[in-house]
Amino acid sequence: MTVDYEKDPRAREAVSIWEKGVSKEKDGSMSDAINFYRSALKIHDNVERFYRKKLHDEWLLHKKLSELSVLSKSSNDQDTTDKDSARVTDDVELPPCWILEMLPNDILLKITKKVVLMSGESWVNLSTTCSTFNRLCFHDSMPFKTFAKYIYPKQKYDQMVMDLNGISNVSMFEQEMWQGDDICMLKERPYIKFEGIYISVVNYLRYGSNAEGSSSLLNPVHMITYYRYLRFYENGQCLRLLTTDEPSFVVKHFAIQNKPKHSDTCYWSLGFDYDFGHLKITRSDEKYTFTEEFQIKDQGTKRYQKLKWLSSTVVDKEGNASDCSLRNEKSFYFSRVKSFKGINTNR
Repeated sequence: MTVDYEKDPRAREAVSIWEKGVSKEKDGSMSDAINFYRSALKIHDNVERFYRKKLHDEWLLHKKLSELSVLSKSSNDQDTTDKDSARVTDDVELPPCWILEMLPNDILLKITKKVVLMSGESWVNLSTTCSTFNRLCFHDSMPFKTFAKYIYPKQKYDQMVMDLNGISNVSMFEQEMWQGDDICMLKERPYIKFEGIYISVVNYLRYGSNAEGSSSLLNPVHMITYYRYLRFYENGQCLRLLTTDEPSFVVKHFAIQNKPKHSDTCYWSLGFDYDFGHLKITRSDEKYTFTEEFQIKDQGTKRYQKLKWLSSTVVDKEGNASDCSLRNEKSFYFSRVKSFKGINTNR
């Protein structure tokens, strides 16, 4: 399908630059995104309309291809049905052609269990393959029990908090609280995720001053963007980094085995406040002890995807505590990482 911008080289160049701005905006680098948008607008005033038109055309093309795929599949199914009917009339015994007709539910449940232990994403994807797996994935208690037994033993609870609450054994506490109802426990008991990184993108404006001798009446405004990264490990360690580098440069290599420059090794633990979602991260150097506290929360329909700031405290060697400002800080959001380059994941 040919549209106006495809005939105009300047329009194509502008759309290409605009797409780079969209990519930067997705990464949270608003300052770079604005620069790309401005450059695209200087080349062609209607670049945004061309970009939206391109997205719409791509969506229509995808829709038509999907319809053709469905029609082709229907035609093949019809041919197969005709051939099968002819074979049945000859009294030929047909072998089972679908795995669900060959395997009993206990075998399918074992398959489901293996998939649940792979990742939550794989669990959901399996449930969408057919109604049988959907029933086994989300209408049977086994997958939920499997995931609960997988994720909760990896959680690290503050021993002092446990002592203050009279809890000596977390497993016994689970049984008393939820009576073996794993589905209810997964809904009510937050947990830390290990198969990715929590990222906080911070954007704020800083007002500058005009150069000496400038006659401008307006002061320049700078948009500052920086990122915070947290990666949690099952042994209670946590890798922390504050940088201006975008996720595309950091995430794949972010591992405690090969610490990035200026990163810190911290220690994390959970408490029972905030509906069992109290997270504390601590680190120390020669002069200070730093403590950051968060609440584990949902992000829309995604469970326990968000870390909301509660406090950030610095304590010196004399025991003097100071609270750090959270005015510019933003919540962390979990981003799943399929693999870290050159590093074994800690599943």
